[in-house]
Amino acid sequence: MALKVVTMAELRLEVLFQAERSGESVTEVCRRHGISRQTYYRYRRRYLAEGLDGLEDRSREPIHQPARIDADLEIEICRLRKDHPGWGARRISAELARAGVAAPAVSTIHRALVRNHLVAMQPPRRPKALRRFERELSSDLWQIDATQVRLASRQTIWVMDMIDDHSRCLLAALACSGPTAEAAWDCFELAVARYGLPRQVLSDNGLCFTGRLHGVEVEFERGLRELGVEPINAGPYHPQTLGKLERFHKTLKAWLAEEGPARDLAHLQELLDGFRHHYNRERPHQGIANLTPSERFDSTPPVGEIVASVGYDERGEPVYPPRSIVRKVTEVGNVTYRRVQITIGRRWAHGRVRVIPVGGLVHIYYGEELVRVLVLDTTTRNAPLGKGVRRSGSVT
Repeated sequence: MALKVVTMAELRLEVLFQAERSGESVTEVCRRHGISRQTYYRYRRRYLAEGLDGLEDRSREPIHQPARIDADLEIEICRLRKDHPGWGARRISAELARAGVAAPAVSTIHRALVRNHLVAMQPPRRPKALRRFERELSSDLWQIDATQVRLASRQTIWVMDMIDDHSRCLLAALACSGPTAEAAWDCFELAVARYGLPRQVLSDNGLCFTGRLHGVEVEFERGLRELGVEPINAGPYHPQTLGKLERFHKTLKAWLAEEGPARDLAHLQELLDGFRHHYNRERPHQGIANLTPSERFDSTPPVGEIVASVGYDERGEPVYPPRSIVRKVTEVGNVTYRRVQITIGRRWAHGRVRVIPVGGLVHIYYGEELVRVLVLDTTTRNAPLGKGVRRSGSVT
């Protein structure tokens, strides 16, 4: 015999009629079915007023919601989410603000997405780190790494990329056949051509970057030190040190999944060039107060821009602006600043250099030419040329 399907409204109607049919009191019927007398009489009133429809489940949403966002704004929020499925409430809030719209709270936007069934339930997230590490200035520290992607043919290919620690600016992204020392150096040279030299470069312990775990010095390390750039490395089996770059790879691969897959190496490079423009100039970054990386990089301009007003006399010697910190170089190539003797080399002997302290760094210029950048240690009397020092080199 086929089973008869009974609706919830019919079950409630059966409970309402049981007192009359069985002769039991309302209290006894309610106790047997595990409901209160108030619930029994509420459904009885609704049945007498509306019939069987009054016993159907009703929404618990309030009839009047004065704090609910405007309907047009909710439609725009839903449109942004549908057009960009990877955008969450925080990204949508940032995009609305950049478009000049008074964005509601992130929690309000999230509730609107939930209400319109545009957000899937997520597992609980790991607690955020209580302390975040970030350099105070652009170009103080660059991070370099490589990651795998797949072409349309399913062939594995690599992307060598480099970001600025302070601004998250994508300095270079290079499509290559493998994580080689040559690819690493090409990526670094590409970044230097656009942004000048950094003070330090951070990498993991891949042999294309460092040979310190093998007791040798690889070409990439040697090249950095010859330019006066300090190479530093993450601890073994500790990818968190390059956490910004590791997280960046997730963003890169999500974008490539939408725009790709790439047909070949040349097509992948075209996609990477387009992504670099989008990432640096169009995409607000939550980790830097919803600024774009270019906006934050430009808000702390390279110190080379400060020396643009330098002039030269008839002998070709630099003439610095008034109130500049100027020091004369000794015969052996030293200058003194804040009671610390700084070595810059005999090449600059008897010249006049300008000292520009910015943040925790001291920059030394001869005219418009950057001579050295260092962290000044006032606990010592001498700062000789050594690792982590940028020697003579022009600013681009």
